[in-house]
Amino acid sequence: MTAHAGVPGGQREVLARALAVLLLAGCHGGLAAGEPTPVYTSPPEAPPAASVDAAYSKGVAYLLTHQNANGSWGSFESARSDEVWLGTTASHDAFGDATTGLCVMALLVPARDNAETARAVEKAAQFLFKRRPVHRATGDAIYSVWAQIYVLEAASAVLQEPSLKPLHSDARKSARKQIEVLGQIQGSEGGFGYYDFGVGGAHPGGMQSASFTTAAALIALDHAKAAGISVPDELTKDALRSLSRLRLGNGAYIYGVYARNVPQVLFNDVKGSLGRSQVCNQALWRYATGVSQDDLRTGLDNLFKHHQFIEMGKGRPYPHESWYFTAGYYFFFGHYYAAQVARELPAEQGRRYLDGLQSVMCRLQDPDGSWWDFPLYGYYKPYGTAFALMTLQLAKR
Repeated sequence: MTAHAGVPGGQREVLARALAVLLLAGCHGGLAAGEPTPVYTSPPEAPPAASVDAAYSKGVAYLLTHQNANGSWGSFESARSDEVWLGTTASHDAFGDATTGLCVMALLVPARDNAETARAVEKAAQFLFKRRPVHRATGDAIYSVWAQIYVLEAASAVLQEPSLKPLHSDARKSARKQIEVLGQIQGSEGGFGYYDFGVGGAHPGGMQSASFTTAAALIALDHAKAAGISVPDELTKDALRSLSRLRLGNGAYIYGVYARNVPQVLFNDVKGSLGRSQVCNQALWRYATGVSQDDLRTGLDNLFKHHQFIEMGKGRPYPHESWYFTAGYYFFFGHYYAAQVARELPAEQGRRYLDGLQSVMCRLQDPDGSWWDFPLYGYYKPYGTAFALMTLQLAKR
């Protein structure tokens, strides 16, 4: 999930973009000089299986002990005095539903063999799928897109679980409603974003449509179709066109439509795109739209070769303040979709990347069993933990 802290009205990102252009004009070489020592040169070996299992179990336990009484995860409470701009409190509904959807997805696998986890999933699903879909908070703030994506993902995953058949009817209804709202917030150029500054029309103008948001929506829609949910062809066709236009020849993806005319700014560099490239490659691959297995491997190689840049953004209180304007909220999001990409490769090729992802997840788990990358109200540990657990699930031997 993506949000911006500090200056009200999302102006921090606007300032970051302007600064990027200034850096391009005057001091790109100075910033690039003396870059930090790489964390990896290639994917690291996987930790011992016992260590991976222990980290995984500890993460599951964290989610189980931090579920809210109503079945959801996360809260509006914050330890920070300066938080992300909301538009209205409807944004909290978006953050909460998206976080809960991710936690449902993460717990489905362990729920197959554990009664306590199964009860937690059922409680969460009953809460989530009976709720009305979240809509945009204001004309400017469309954080609801993350709720549409991950409630839809959770519903599609539940529909694939025969043991959860009593929940299938509500899951199917919820999925259809999320797809309907996605159609309402699709940008005029076909993509999906979480802001619409300066327009605020019935449909977003599309200048703030983001590559990674569009890609995540496309993957969610594809999963819904696989679960038997009808998806309008025009919804995916227009989104694919938008995403394809944001792809660069070097394997990076432009942040958003607004930056198409300045593809050389630092945040559009391969090193600034590490958290976006995996989900974008995965989306275009799933729809057979111009991405090859060589492109998938190149994206994964770049992730590990330049890992220090995405890792330096992790945990920072403000987005885009790190090298190449990397933001913390890309971290576990990006690694989760990297695991999906690795699973698309032949087993012997994908295995080395999956082993490397296991190593990253185990190294960065916090002592309480959680994972987090960006301090977002009270949602950040549950959503980070969910992404990390799903990464470990996909990476399991």
